[in-house]
Amino acid sequence: MNSSRSILQYLVNKGLVSPQDANKVEVEKTKSSQTEEQIIKNLKMADEKTIIQAKSELFNIPYIDLMTYEVPEQSLSEINIDSLRRYNAVPFSHVENIVKVAMQDPFDVQAIEALETKYPAGTKLEIYIADEMGINSILDRRVGENMSSEVTEALEDVQVPVADITEQVGDEYVGNMENMDLKSAPVARIVNSILQYGVKTSSSDIHVEPLEGRLRVRFRINGLMTERLSLPKHLASAVVSRIKILARLKIDEKRIPLDGRLQLKIGDQKIDVRVSTIPSIHGEKVVMRLLANDLESISLETTGLRGSAYQKVLDAMSVTNGIILVTGPTGSGKTRTLAGALIRLNDPKVNIITLEDPVEIRVPGVTQVQVKADVGLTFAMGLRSILRQDPDIVMVGEIRDQETAQLAVQASLTGHLVLSTLHTNSSSAAIPRLLDMGIEAYLLASTLRCVIAQRLPRRVCKYCAEAHPVPPEVMKNIKETLLSIKNFDVVNYARKLAEASKNKEGEGVAIKAPDKDPTGLDQIYLYKGKGCDRCGGSGYKGRTGIFEVLHVTEKIGRMMMEDVLTSDVEKTAVEDGMITMIQDGYLKAIEGITTIEEVLRVSKD
Repeated sequence: MNSSRSILQYLVNKGLVSPQDANKVEVEKTKSSQTEEQIIKNLKMADEKTIIQAKSELFNIPYIDLMTYEVPEQSLSEINIDSLRRYNAVPFSHVENIVKVAMQDPFDVQAIEALETKYPAGTKLEIYIADEMGINSILDRRVGENMSSEVTEALEDVQVPVADITEQVGDEYVGNMENMDLKSAPVARIVNSILQYGVKTSSSDIHVEPLEGRLRVRFRINGLMTERLSLPKHLASAVVSRIKILARLKIDEKRIPLDGRLQLKIGDQKIDVRVSTIPSIHGEKVVMRLLANDLESISLETTGLRGSAYQKVLDAMSVTNGIILVTGPTGSGKTRTLAGALIRLNDPKVNIITLEDPVEIRVPGVTQVQVKADVGLTFAMGLRSILRQDPDIVMVGEIRDQETAQLAVQASLTGHLVLSTLHTNSSSAAIPRLLDMGIEAYLLASTLRCVIAQRLPRRVCKYCAEAHPVPPEVMKNIKETLLSIKNFDVVNYARKLAEASKNKEGEGVAIKAPDKDPTGLDQIYLYKGKGCDRCGGSGYKGRTGIFEVLHVTEKIGRMMMEDVLTSDVEKTAVEDGMITMIQDGYLKAIEGITTIEEVLRVSKD
């Protein structure tokens, strides 16, 4: 199969895409590392089914509509559901030694080779093409078929026995789960297993969701939602009630949202679990956020901050007054970065008070206050009270309104160091956001020290990472990105990366012959995880931060008072040496920490 033939030209020839739109795609290809197919879909010039059917005709690959096809149970049961999701594949027929497999990407040689290893020697795969909706429909149906098999499949890699999990009542951990019998307490065992699986997979959240015909359990692993369990609908009320009992919530109150918490101990690991319920048309939905009490792993260094960005943050923290902001969407790691800063600032000689909603990471020696809006303890009210508590350093969980913003500025003007978060997409966008909240430009210019913007791309699994040559179009993008970093020694950087690649020659990394590229970037590789047991077949394990740190200089301070555009502020910051999030992400992708795809995915937020 030759996948290089142009889908775009085929769609133009068929009259499905206009020549004008085709030109837009060609222009976008020069600016993006995305494939031609991705660009066509993103620009909404053709839907996925149209593209899939075009590929079927163009490359003479048979197409199958899985939405109308009944796949035999035996065909699906031969391969783990996680592997099928990873490869976007559905084996829909197995007759003698011939297996017919529907794939979204029939040119994914690695996926095909991986699937071949799942069958006995001599088995022949016949590849069909199918759209994503059809593939997901079959796999989702497989997930919801049988409770017993799904509990086993979803939790089979959990090594911690149920006897090792205890719940906390007050300040004591009570081992009342130790002697549970599956027949006497099946619902309790199911809930325990769900919690164990969440901890085992380092999930940040567990979603227990009643749907029309079943109870779906999803886990947010490495920032992405993944379904791992489906239970019969008649168990929904019992499972939710069990969780509410553990969280000390009223099990008979189902009309309004409820919030609670519980603490678990699995082995030696203590886990805080924040529980939130909300009534839906199919019953109560529960979300459990898992917060590991592992302060040793929390620091500014472990977030991914490094180099000049890290030093700028340290410089801002070294002064006794001013405002330090961390920006980004929900789930981008802002709380962990602030916790790392607090841990570094924490000292018996200073009084640190925080105001949070909720308190997620507990820091010994720091006074942490929980916002309770229902009784009037808002961010603004709490901040006013904190300033009467003789603080040196104040951390406000989020600046949400004008009053809180003005109080934060006032606190910094009166000699306090204030740390907080803001929901903006970039560091430079924080400035107009605060000005829009009514902060006077001259006050903001004199108090704002730095703004940290961040995202959390997934880490490449170090246990199954493989090096791959860089495609020419991606290499062009990498060069443009790295060469735009001010005072960055690309040649020396590329030389060090090439040396690192040579050290991995024994692991199957072919060393390329020197090229005439003066930057030396022709010698680098990009890394991807092929999928293994340690990462659940995803190729990713854990997450890392990518950052941009805007240091507020006198020049940027003057720009605030001149009401300049956000883009002008960012341009000036880059000229002053700021490394943007995209640049930081590309550097980490080239170093094998993450992937270009992950950097682009999270940077779109």
